[in-house]
Amino acid sequence: MEILLYVLMMLAVLNCAMKISLWPFWARLAFTLLLGVFAYWSIDYAMVQSKTQIDGWLHREEVLQGIAIIVTMESAIGVTYCFLCLNDDGKRHKNRFLRLLLHAYPCLLVVPVIFYCLTKFLFLQVGVDFYTSGLLFAFAVMVILSLCAEFTRWLLPANDLRVEAHLWLTAMVCLLSLLLTQSKEIIYHSSVEALDWYSMMLTLSAAVFVMAVGVIGNRLKWKLKDKSRKKNNTRKWK
Repeated sequence: MEILLYVLMMLAVLNCAMKISLWPFWARLAFTLLLGVFAYWSIDYAMVQSKTQIDGWLHREEVLQGIAIIVTMESAIGVTYCFLCLNDDGKRHKNRFLRLLLHAYPCLLVVPVIFYCLTKFLFLQVGVDFYTSGLLFAFAVMVILSLCAEFTRWLLPANDLRVEAHLWLTAMVCLLSLLLTQSKEIIYHSSVEALDWYSMMLTLSAAVFVMAVGVIGNRLKWKLKDKSRKKNNTRKWK
């Protein structure tokens, strides 16, 4: 579980760097400065934590459920933003405001990752003042995240490529979080029962019906569009 947690945190940081790489330089600088300020401000809270306490939280069912909900919402926001960007034709449309709003939304999943890493870092620096260690950690957060964002801009110069990479990273974070936060009380067992042919045929018939309705509806839509286009062309020639 601990290895999955570290991989999830690494992907969350990379995903955040990928998202802010789509921003202008001043926005990236402001966001990394805010994260550094948050890291330094959290020192008083991080120094009273312990590895045993944090590990205990990560094994509690309600905490895992909360993490799963937060990551799912974060992933839904990221996927929505990516689809809006990839389907954007450059014209003004009704989703323009939503796309701009989601564009300004950073991946806030990096915030609990910073707090967790800060707690680990403070107790690794034996004999060093907590505030000195916290200041070094805050500076490292700003530098590392900024360098990651600049590296992604150099590696993927086109915005569309970075949006696609952001989509893949978001999907990986979501799937990994679901694996990490799955309930330990779920028990899988095989059962020997007779096949319910009636339910299977009913489900198959419903699937075929829905597919047929979709195909027929799609063909009718394109036929209506063709007729409308022909009428418009005829009017232009007249």
